[in-house]
Amino acid sequence: MKQELIKEIELIPMLPESILKIEKVYANPESSIKEMTAALESDPLMVANILKIANSPLYGFSREIKDIAQAVSLYGKDTIRSFALNIAANKCVPINVDPYSISVSGYIKKAQVQNALITNWIGKTDRQALALLAPASFLVEIGKIIISQYLEKNNLSSEFKSDLTQNHSYEKSELHLCGSRSYDVAATIFFNWNFNSDLVHLVRYADEPDDALDEETKHLAKYLKIAKDVVNFNGEITEESLKEATDLIEEFGLDLDSFNNAVEKIQNAA
Repeated sequence: MKQELIKEIELIPMLPESILKIEKVYANPESSIKEMTAALESDPLMVANILKIANSPLYGFSREIKDIAQAVSLYGKDTIRSFALNIAANKCVPINVDPYSISVSGYIKKAQVQNALITNWIGKTDRQALALLAPASFLVEIGKIIISQYLEKNNLSSEFKSDLTQNHSYEKSELHLCGSRSYDVAATIFFNWNFNSDLVHLVRYADEPDDALDEETKHLAKYLKIAKDVVNFNGEITEESLKEATDLIEEFGLDLDSFNNAVEKIQNAA
């Protein structure tokens, strides 16, 4: 990783006090919905943004969710925490991914569709996995924002775009011009934010699950890779990406029916 890129990471502010309160409640397995609600209500703007996400048709609730206690009750602490982390991260790291030729709206939609896909896919069958996969599915691409800042400050954006045209690979172009992949950058950001080490490792191996050092990370990284690969940077699931995801699911030995059901919910909400 180039020194200038490391400096960009070091400039990222820590997450706000409201997140520390949420994390403290979340870390206590005995904490109640009431305690999580109280922690969230310390930041009214965050509550408003969480309710906006919670009422997205992507998550499949037929009636309007009007208050944060109802949202925590319906979604559970894992998913609501992921909403909060995503909102806070986007404030600390304002979105700009122009060197990748990605729009802000496309970046935001991709993150939300990924999260909704993961939530619908495993939310009811593996709550422990959701604790890691919910925030990871929202924030896995955050490294691209920091790489974009580095490229623009060093007048490398045009060269990066040209390199992308030739390579057709984000990872190859990132390594060529930055000395690091965006997933390594994201993992470093998470480490600096004092996130759980399992979440740090999960994001680091999001593109190469089999390179992970432990079996649990390998397993969860397979879900994350499929979610991020099947959704493009317009927030869409295409026939081509769906075929590639299906092939990966069969290769990884994951449950295809539950994945297809989750995808159907996403597509019906579009």
